[in-house]
Amino acid sequence: MSTPFPPPPANDKPKRKLWPWFLGGCLTLIVLGGLAVAAMFYFGAKAVSAGGKEIVSQVPAVQEHFGAVSDAGMDFGAMMEAGQAGQSVVIFNITGEKGEGRLVIETDQATQAFKSATLTLPSGETVEVDAATMKQLQGLQP
Repeated sequence: MSTPFPPPPANDKPKRKLWPWFLGGCLTLIVLGGLAVAAMFYFGAKAVSAGGKEIVSQVPAVQEHFGAVSDAGMDFGAMMEAGQAGQSVVIFNITGEKGEGRLVIETDQATQAFKSATLTLPSGETVEVDAATMKQLQGLQP
């Protein structure tokens, strides 16, 4: 007796495994996500640095002692250390045509108003920023 249907053809190809493709896709997504976060951090820090340069370069004392400001990035590491010590400060590392220095602005923790500012000159000397400059800095604060 013969059967009404012929036997299925033999499958000569081995079955593909899907888990390597799934694992590769997941790893690719993780790497792309990490790159996206790194890019956001990089461009965000660059935007903050550009804003800091704009603010710092408008201060007359900085113009006098540093000349044209080429970079004024925030020193986040020093700010975190000061925060752990209980201080509320904003720190800019300034690079100008006359040298490098630093502007440290102490703020009131409750109101975020500027209390005092110290400018470290390229020579290493520190200068307290006067009240008129403090008012100008406060006015530049976003």
